[in-house]
Amino acid sequence: MLPLGALFTLAPSAQAATATTTFQVTATVLKACLMSTPATLAFGNYDPSAASLNGTTSLNVTCTFGTPYSIGLSPGTGSGATVSSRVMTSISSAAGNNTLGYSLFKDSGHLTNWDNSIAGTGYTGSGLPQTQTIYGQIPTGQYAAAPATDYVDTITVTLTY
Repeated sequence: MLPLGALFTLAPSAQAATATTTFQVTATVLKACLMSTPATLAFGNYDPSAASLNGTTSLNVTCTFGTPYSIGLSPGTGSGATVSSRVMTSISSAAGNNTLGYSLFKDSGHLTNWDNSIAGTGYTGSGLPQTQTIYGQIPTGQYAAAPATDYVDTITVTLTY
């Protein structure tokens, strides 16, 4: 009689067979951007006899990596406002003496006006939030145009990509 272990070695072995193939996985990443809403640019108390009054606000822009984008700021809602000469308005002051002039800039030195350009501002998405700071300035000496009261303006931000 054969030992038990010998029986297993005499049995024919079944060999496993395998086959392989491949397939592709694809996707197309589209250009996409989103932006946060800037907080109110609150200048605070303005004294026409003092130096210019400065303030800032900021927004975050997140675009897919490598996506060029532009940010434009409207002239605002003040009557006669332009992107280089914006105006806040007071509804409680007499017509003709109810505006307070101000400007918005891309830099802290107040040298580069922030216009309403929708192309070519040179920003490129990194895939991560990018903070864009808006620098505001009210020039000194606005005695006649701005009686003592509150002033407001609304700016529209346009993100183009």
